Amino acid sequence: MGNVGFFSTSDGTKRAEKLPVLTAEEYRAVFESSPDGVLVICRDGKIKDVNPQVEALFGYAREELLEEPVEMLVPEPFRTAHLEHRARYSRNPHTRPMGVGMELQGRHKDGSLFPIEVSLSPWEIGEGRVVCTVRDITGRKRVQDFSAGAMRASEEERQRIARELHDDTAQRLATLMLRIRLLGMQTDPEAWRRGLDELRDEILETAEGVKRIARGLRPPELEEVGLITAVQAHLRGLKEGGGFEVDADLHPVDHLLRLDAKLALYRVIQEALSNVVRHSGAHRAHLSVGADDGSVYVLVEDDGRGFSEQKVRAHGGGLGLLSMQERVVMIGGHVIVDSTPGEGTRIHIHVPVSATAEAQNV
Repeated sequence: MGNVGFFSTSDGTKRAEKLPVLTAEEYRAVFESSPDGVLVICRDGKIKDVNPQVEALFGYAREELLEEPVEMLVPEPFRTAHLEHRARYSRNPHTRPMGVGMELQGRHKDGSLFPIEVSLSPWEIGEGRVVCTVRDITGRKRVQDFSAGAMRASEEERQRIARELHDDTAQRLATLMLRIRLLGMQTDPEAWRRGLDELRDEILETAEGVKRIARGLRPPELEEVGLITAVQAHLRGLKEGGGFEVDADLHPVDHLLRLDAKLALYRVIQEALSNVVRHSGAHRAHLSVGADDGSVYVLVEDDGRGFSEQKVRAHGGGLGLLSMQERVVMIGGHVIVDSTPGEGTRIHIHVPVSATAEAQNV
């Protein structure tokens, strides 16, 4: 007997209508074409069937997975726990998401890990089998990490500005108010003139401090004289503020860039050089900016300690790199990070001119 569905008629009553039953071939077509990975697993944990998306997600051919334990797709540190979870589920099988409140990971054939969502469903035909649906959520996780990192970075920037305003600007202003009060009590004309000159110098220094804070928020050079001049000002600040020197090879590119692209590249250069200063242990860095083969390029390289990008991301780091990649992608470009422990780091950025100049001329 086919499936039965109930449909409302025009007078509000319901009538039963026999629904068509899919053939085995049609069910197979649905299984094969699912956008998510689908595995059929028996009670002892062996894989009985997989669809093509599982092959794509985990890097194994179907033949390599059949009759193998599903734990081969689980990161090694979690395999024992997974065996226990599977045993509990087999005692009370029901449709549910797996690992609620946990960050699940799948293990690719090459050993790399990626974030996943897993749903479990008992096999209705026969006994002791489970349908396991796997979805790669790398893109969603990247967005979540970027959003969380952006919020933290924004909050840290607010705290930094608040400290600068409180510890420097506010203190200077309080001192100025006290000195003005004392100067108002001064009766010696010569001492009054000296005090006035000192006050003038203090006010100029305070004003420069406010300009420096404002420049950090949005460098006026970007709109007034362009990206290269803004970058040069930033490099001077690195040298004067911390003694860190950057060898620079900068060529005019402003005529090829929209303002939003200039700002994105400026922020990326800032972030890349900040990483060099804070994390690399390098003594010097090299920065190149120019145009070549229809794109604007940026190269930041150092002779520091380098790192393994995979290990950095596995330990929850790499938000600075992610921030750079997101900024560049937003203006149509791409980022290549080339780093090896002990051999320094090179960050290559390319933005097609068509993604910047053409839109600027519209």
